[in-house]
Amino acid sequence: MSLAGALSAELDRLSKEHGIEISAIVSRSGVPLAWHMPDESALETFATLSATILGASEVVYSGLGQQPPRRVTIESEAGSTFVVFGLDKKTLIVAMSRNGGYSAISQAIQEAGPRIKEVLANAK
Repeated sequence: MSLAGALSAELDRLSKEHGIEISAIVSRSGVPLAWHMPDESALETFATLSATILGASEVVYSGLGQQPPRRVTIESEAGSTFVVFGLDKKTLIVAMSRNGGYSAISQAIQEAGPRIKEVLANAK
């Protein structure tokens, strides 16, 4: 199986097992590596801005002498939750869902993180 295929399988698992509607594995520079999105027309914007949100948060924290955040969470008034996690120095995972709040999405991503890291490590 290709790298993109193996990563996509992990994102499909997040969707099926946890109801996460939108997810992507993205490079720190904003390039999408794998994704699960109902409408791929917004993929490039979603990937780039997700990387920017995490990167900007890391700059804010380091500028204040703090350890960088492991994740950034945004919740909308309509009940949608967006979470972006740094996987390693080169990649991040981002998820967005109306199904479950921050805790549920964070837990699902934390469980998937080691599997995704393993896929990425084996591709090198």
